[in-house]
Amino acid sequence: MTNTPRFAVSAGTTYHSPFVEDIKTYPAAGIRGIGLWEYKLEGDRDEERAAQLVDAGLTATFCFPLTPGIFTGNGHFAHPKDPDARLTILCESVRRFAVYQPVAVCILAGAPQPDGEAESRKRVVSAFRRVSEIAADVGVRLALEVISPGAAGSMVRTIPQALDFIADVGADNIGVLLDNWHIANEPLENIATHIDKIVGIQVCDKKPDSRGRFDRALPGEGTLNVEDVIRTAHDAGYDGWYELEIFSDDGTFGEPLANSMWRQPASQVLEAGSRAFESTYARATAAR
Repeated sequence: MTNTPRFAVSAGTTYHSPFVEDIKTYPAAGIRGIGLWEYKLEGDRDEERAAQLVDAGLTATFCFPLTPGIFTGNGHFAHPKDPDARLTILCESVRRFAVYQPVAVCILAGAPQPDGEAESRKRVVSAFRRVSEIAADVGVRLALEVISPGAAGSMVRTIPQALDFIADVGADNIGVLLDNWHIANEPLENIATHIDKIVGIQVCDKKPDSRGRFDRALPGEGTLNVEDVIRTAHDAGYDGWYELEIFSDDGTFGEPLANSMWRQPASQVLEAGSRAFESTYARATAAR
């Protein structure tokens, strides 16, 4: 295992920067991976864009569909409301992302619905079986993200819950995606024990005065156990991608921040993010 990490940035970090700009600014900042977000891929030009990605030396890492689950989520993924319509869109998104040869396409279990968690879970498991079949047909891996419970709750709050979900789906092409924001209370031993099931780790931080999910900080600038997560994963043999994912609302989602990183030039955010990750990773993996 090399001590040089594979570092990517989620396209949600440069929220208002279009794809054509991302494939310029990411490599210019020394970044070699990009987590594509489907909302940036307008029109029927995926083969052309996939070729541009390769020409730019970029790997598609953890790609987010327009609707990553059958139940509505926050402002990112709120429409449409109908679960069947959402499943149809998700299946088409998985097919679409295949041309980009991503590390994984992200899926979300979502929150329990009014009919209760048990019934909601059955519906999601059934839907994900269909999605996993589509993914297998087109050679795409899926990544089920662990999500901390917000106001609406979450059906996958821990790594063991994610693995139970995957076991119920019964597919071998689904792994687990971690995000520092959502695993602050996850026992570190869960990461070490299940490292072979973890397909990606997204990194960010949280300042003490954070206003919530759209007010993230760069790694090392807050109170989350970013170094501990990286150290645990590294020591357990993880050699997958780390992906910076920063949500920093400029008013797009109704929570404008005076110092929003989404208002800053993308190149500035990418360079600062890369430096922050490099220093955090170095501290986490330094000889002890």
